[in-house]
Amino acid sequence: MIDQIREPNGSEILVFGGIKGLISEGTQLQEELQNFRPDLILVSIPEESITALEKFMEEPYEITLSDYELIYGTVLSEYGEVMVPPPIYMEPIKYARHFGIEIHGIDMEEEEYSRVYTENVHAFDLIRHSVRKRLIMRHSFKSSNAEQFVEEWTTIVNKVPGLGKVEEERLASIEKAAIAYLKDEKAKRVAIVLDYEFYKDFVGYLKDNISDDQPPVALK
Repeated sequence: MIDQIREPNGSEILVFGGIKGLISEGTQLQEELQNFRPDLILVSIPEESITALEKFMEEPYEITLSDYELIYGTVLSEYGEVMVPPPIYMEPIKYARHFGIEIHGIDMEEEEYSRVYTENVHAFDLIRHSVRKRLIMRHSFKSSNAEQFVEEWTTIVNKVPGLGKVEEERLASIEKAAIAYLKDEKAKRVAIVLDYEFYKDFVGYLKDNISDDQPPVALK
């Protein structure tokens, strides 16, 4: 999903909500970046992951996936070809390196994520999470497209209260970091690349908070 917003100061923002794993999403994002020509890119991964993915591009290595990631990727492959690392993360890095522009991760760093996880996910949540994994393996997803699948998947996983709270904290952190970069006002064309599950809430937040004195105007 894509939205474009013009700030009162004339700066323009492209928000791209992509499904992580799908190659087709990376292809679409590449086209959007080439058309939009950002001078700053923000991605919903930790800053430290930007460095890790840059190293991966230079020297690829085998990536170990969790059981949940394997299940997610297997079901997602019904809607298109998949790959890791997710193309929606790799394409912004490739673009930034090619054109020499700034790129930053706006998700929680590992230390902060660990703190939030420890505060919210308790022993019973872990038990429920383990049981839910077996339920998901047997679950018959009724989604007719990839977007619906991600929404259905997110709803099922986040039924574990502690994990749902962690995702809420992640979104709040992403929103706060994005606003901080946008208020810096050095960049006039900013592309923000998000995991699809964060897109709708993020765009709503951005439109409510981008300006202290007037709301942004959506581009036609």
